[in-house]
Amino acid sequence: MSTTPSPIYSLLPAVFRNRDVAQGGPLQALFAVLESQYGLVQDNLAQLYDDQFIETCAPWAIPYIGQLIGYNTVYTAALTSPDSRAEVANTIGYRRRKGTLIALEQITHDVSGRSTMAVEEFRNLVTTVSMRDVRSTQFATASLRTGTDLEDLNGPFTGLNRTIDVRNITPRNRVAQSPDSAPLEIALHGPGRFNVPQVSVWMWRWQSFAVTSAPAFSLGSGGYYFSSLGGPIPLFQPTTALTAFSSLVQEADVPEPISLARFSANPDGFYSGSIELIADGVNVPAAQITCANLAEALDGSVCTVANGMIAIDPQIGRIQYGPGVAIPKQLLVNYNYGAPALMAGGYYDRTANIVQPGTPTGVEFANSSNLFEAIVGSTQYPTLLSAVVAWNRLPANSAGTIILPNFATYAINLTGANAIQIPAQSQLLIVAAEVSATAGVPPEWKNSCVTLNGNIEVHAPTIAVDSNEVSPPMGSLLFSGLWISGQLILSGDEACVQLADCTLVPGISLTTKGDAAHPEEPSVTGTAIGVTLVLNRVISGPVTLPPTCTARICSSIIDAGTPYCPAIAGVDLASPGPTLHIEDSTVIGRVWAQAIQLASNTIFWAKMGCLDPWAAPVIANRVQIGCVRFSWLPASSITPRQYLCLTSPTANGQIIEPTFVSLRFGNPGYCLLSGDVPMAIWKGADNGSQMGVYYQMQETEAVTNIQIRAAEYLPASLECGVFLIPSRSVVEEIPTMEYGYGQVQAPPRCGCTETGDLPFGIGIGLI
Repeated sequence: MSTTPSPIYSLLPAVFRNRDVAQGGPLQALFAVLESQYGLVQDNLAQLYDDQFIETCAPWAIPYIGQLIGYNTVYTAALTSPDSRAEVANTIGYRRRKGTLIALEQITHDVSGRSTMAVEEFRNLVTTVSMRDVRSTQFATASLRTGTDLEDLNGPFTGLNRTIDVRNITPRNRVAQSPDSAPLEIALHGPGRFNVPQVSVWMWRWQSFAVTSAPAFSLGSGGYYFSSLGGPIPLFQPTTALTAFSSLVQEADVPEPISLARFSANPDGFYSGSIELIADGVNVPAAQITCANLAEALDGSVCTVANGMIAIDPQIGRIQYGPGVAIPKQLLVNYNYGAPALMAGGYYDRTANIVQPGTPTGVEFANSSNLFEAIVGSTQYPTLLSAVVAWNRLPANSAGTIILPNFATYAINLTGANAIQIPAQSQLLIVAAEVSATAGVPPEWKNSCVTLNGNIEVHAPTIAVDSNEVSPPMGSLLFSGLWISGQLILSGDEACVQLADCTLVPGISLTTKGDAAHPEEPSVTGTAIGVTLVLNRVISGPVTLPPTCTARICSSIIDAGTPYCPAIAGVDLASPGPTLHIEDSTVIGRVWAQAIQLASNTIFWAKMGCLDPWAAPVIANRVQIGCVRFSWLPASSITPRQYLCLTSPTANGQIIEPTFVSLRFGNPGYCLLSGDVPMAIWKGADNGSQMGVYYQMQETEAVTNIQIRAAEYLPASLECGVFLIPSRSVVEEIPTMEYGYGQVQAPPRCGCTETGDLPFGIGIGLI
């Protein structure tokens, strides 16, 4: 639109404009319509010049520019860009460097939108060399003193050499079954890797996100966790943005977790680069930092730190002050953490997903005289409770925004008399935002994530009906960019409660070992009559609401901690829960809904325990309405009609079940499909992508793009395979029970295994 005020109307003689004003301005209204079209034409003419260049052209022009240089399209991966702009821009560069390692790395990065690395495996072969060409770095045997080589034994950065492996690195030729139960890795690479014609392409599946000036979680006695949730998390190195064709990818350029050996070998390189401690406003010097294994012993103790030093364990994200170092009143930390996608916490830009109440897009539902805005931590609103109290005093039909700044942590108890009130026609936004110290600079919905420790109750007062028996629109509340270590309790009448880009910690809170403190407690519960709960890009524990409520879940994880426990059910866990609409999500646990209006591209990882009172692991009370499409669910589930769904076992007896890298909250590979997942699940969504919460990543398309393009740009006679990082399932610690002389594994919570096996041991284990 043109910013010039009514240029056409202003060209009219003043006599006509004066007469038009006297008649109420009908001519001006007509010219306003003409002016809107004039603005569109003017903007289009300006865009025509930009459309001549790949860097500035509109998305529709990209294939036309690509056609001029013979560019062939692949799948569009939208992780970093919604179009193929980068690949088209670099096409000439690819062709000039065709057959080189740097071109292969650049094109795999551009077509996947992820960090990639190409490794010529023949360089790691043990060979007999001439004494006139001594290679000082090539050893026939591994050195036990080189810890970093042994850490990355089978990864892309290993410095160890191998004997030849004559098996192919390319995927084997096979006839796919329907449904295809073959593991994913068979379609990505062959069994061999170390041979003369072989090149491996590595793709990282997680990203590195930066946290700045966040309060560390105190464990007492000088111990801290980097994570404000109070659990262990691995620290990541930041990803380096490389200039096109500038250099080969190195270990420091990719989103890798920082190991003890690497941190110990180069503490200055990581500290003050991606890790930093700020004690009472003063940066802790690098000379005072040491590396140590701070994993707890059986008695809860950690290793002794040298006098005057501060130890950091990057593998679990823990800090320990040694003797002789004053413990600060406030410790702030800078660090990076890893996650596969932009979800569950708002460190990334959330601007496109937030509509602030009271703005032109939402003001029609609010009385303009009842606009409210509060920045928590300011002089007027020092706490979140003070802001909520001020909001609750406003009448119905109000619009408000409560801003939580940066990476702060607050202890809260917003229940009972302090509950958040959402009357009819009211809109409230509670959001984490980047708040500048400069006056007059508006908050930005990015680079922030606030932690709330405590319970939140949302109460919807009874909606009055007018004389025509018509009720006004229900009120709405949106949480954005928050980590909530507590319960969300919904009570009262009708309201719409939304959570976007948030985390409701499964198990309410974490122990110091990262386990769920209250593993069977729901994250969302309550007795509300008709609340509509909306979860977008959220990680949450179980949801237990009455059947009169509605739950709409998109691109989220609902985690009951085990497939045997209820994930979505009624408040008593033994009756139907809310009417469910779920898309592109992963549910760990059983589901009992009043109805399933739609379930699409979703994994229901649910199982029945022995003597289980439920009729099936997934139940819809009303099966005559709704649809389940392109989803995985147990074969015995009671659902509405199914369309192209996967069940296990299948009709012909195949076992097709999802497998995950990790189901432990806090692990960077949380709920990520592993390399041994069946191909039917990896390509089982409605668009041929993977099922589950990471459908949004377009990872299946990214891997396919790499396979297509890598074959084009390999040197003659060379072969390649694609390897994922991470790929295989992580072997996690299984809790044990120790009684008498025996030690046995504990049965799954909410029931024992499907086979009915009971734990066996000496003493009480025999009972």
